[in-house]
Amino acid sequence: MIHSPSSNFFLHAVLNLLFPIACLGCDRDGEWLCPSCLRRIPLLFEFVCPICEKRPTPSGRACFFCAPKASLDGLCVTTSYVLPVVTRAIHAYKYNFVRDLSAPLADLLRAQLLATALPIPEMIIPVPLHPRRERWRGFNQSALLAEALADTLTPGLPLPSMERILVRTRPTTPQMTITHYAKRKENMRGAFAINDTDRVRNKRVLLVDDVATTGATLFECADILKDAGAKEVYAVVIARQEFKKS
Repeated sequence: MIHSPSSNFFLHAVLNLLFPIACLGCDRDGEWLCPSCLRRIPLLFEFVCPICEKRPTPSGRACFFCAPKASLDGLCVTTSYVLPVVTRAIHAYKYNFVRDLSAPLADLLRAQLLATALPIPEMIIPVPLHPRRERWRGFNQSALLAEALADTLTPGLPLPSMERILVRTRPTTPQMTITHYAKRKENMRGAFAINDTDRVRNKRVLLVDDVATTGATLFECADILKDAGAKEVYAVVIARQEFKKS
């Protein structure tokens, strides 16, 4: 069953009546993540190469050995997925349609990016949803994060958030339902395209997504962007789920 935007609005209203807004960390009324609980979420300070996932690197950059063959120049992971408040927030954001969580979660992304040595991007691009999936959810969670981040990462100088440059060309099986690494990569192959190559040529791009697991989605997006002429492609996510490659 596909929900229309109006039915999603009605669903949100019903959920707000049945489950009043309360902090996911301390149950305080009125906010999904109160400032106090948000400040207590620790940022990660140790990173590894996103390609080999073995060698420590500054800010999650691709290591010396992987960089020459990598389309993704770095992956900045913000915090740990195993923290209960983080798990609850991501689940509520994605699956309970709590779009108001985009602001505090984007604050986490901004804090982590400012704490790292990654270069300031020239444009921010969210990982796209297929239109059918976006209509069902009512919003693209990565696009809301990207928009908030673009407005706050460089105060006084908003960055362009290019939501419709990178598009998903076909529906894919949700990655969380696929347990094999090779099948996750195959599921994403050929799933994205660029609408306007001139806009990304020679640009430093920051990809934004909520969660990374194997990184297959981000790698595929980075491949497409590099093929279109992007100079550098980095990515930032709230957290990374553990996944045993098989």
